[in-house]
Amino acid sequence: MQVILLRDVRGVGKKSEVKHVSDGYARNALIPKKLAIPATKDALVKLERQRAEHEAAHHALLSKLQEQAKTIQGKTFSFTVKTGAHESVFGSVTKNDIEKKLGERGILNAHAELDRPIKTLGTHPVAINFGEGVRTEINIQVEPE
Repeated sequence: MQVILLRDVRGVGKKSEVKHVSDGYARNALIPKKLAIPATKDALVKLERQRAEHEAAHHALLSKLQEQAKTIQGKTFSFTVKTGAHESVFGSVTKNDIEKKLGERGILNAHAELDRPIKTLGTHPVAINFGEGVRTEINIQVEPE
């Protein structure tokens, strides 16, 4: 019997796949547990429509993320920190500080990739990850207060 999986089923397949399973397994396990539905013509048409909608939504999201990445690529964002004698820095610029500054500019869902907070004055390159394989790099300028 041909079925459309509604969820990932171990040993059978992943969600939205059309699989051939034994009639008994489909009628006694998969369908009653709402793990699958019979692969009728209507169900297959609906599945293809859902796949097309999902693909279109994914494409729209990807283009939006790429547009956001392009708008900030190579830009410099300034931060001020307290300094002491001989320009020793009290405080740091963290991932959260950078993401907050990007959020103020309307750039949401951007994640700064820092190994550790920035604790020195000057310009520092920082990678920004938007997800879905979209990345860019910005500059962080740390200045004394």
